[in-house]
Amino acid sequence: MANATEVSTRNASSGGSCDGYDHEDNASPLHAEVTDSLTPLRDYLARNLKADRRLLMQHVAIQLAMYHDVQKLVYGDVKMANVMVNEHGVATLLKSEKSAPITSHPRAPTSPEERLPMTTATDLYAFAWLVFHVYTDVDPQAFARDSKTMNLIASGVKPNRPGPQTVPTLRGLNNKIWEMLLKCWSISPIERPKATEVLHAFDLDLEI
Repeated sequence: MANATEVSTRNASSGGSCDGYDHEDNASPLHAEVTDSLTPLRDYLARNLKADRRLLMQHVAIQLAMYHDVQKLVYGDVKMANVMVNEHGVATLLKSEKSAPITSHPRAPTSPEERLPMTTATDLYAFAWLVFHVYTDVDPQAFARDSKTMNLIASGVKPNRPGPQTVPTLRGLNNKIWEMLLKCWSISPIERPKATEVLHAFDLDLEI
């Protein structure tokens, strides 16, 4: 879900050093074979209640980093419907018609009413909502259908963090991931982290 103040100008890999990113897991979404059977992420999570959501989201973050830093593209449509999982449990982004070359960099709006162009920061804002969706089962599109809620979100209001014994927390929604989400939801695009920073929020550690 894109921030209400940002619009598209088109209207609308774990371990191993070959991807250029340093993290601990060995499966890379960039290595998924086109012949692999793919399952929509929503269906995969429904069938695999103990799925490693942390690792799945790291796969997506790695791909966003590749889009931004290697291909120099804004993905443009980060949401659960555009994420598939192959038979090895590797999440991969589908190609999107909304992807576009990076033509401008994130910046702060000059006024609350200004509609900013789509940038890499737009992807990170939407990615945070994807992560929220994956851990909480709350579809952010439900918010988009409520004008009052959308106005609150556009003004900078953020979701409340689930409590310590709730399902999202038991699934692994820890302090590091939540703090990353808050940064990605910053009302000012320039304050949001880069994908290369975000992916490390999903590094495996002993935090609960």
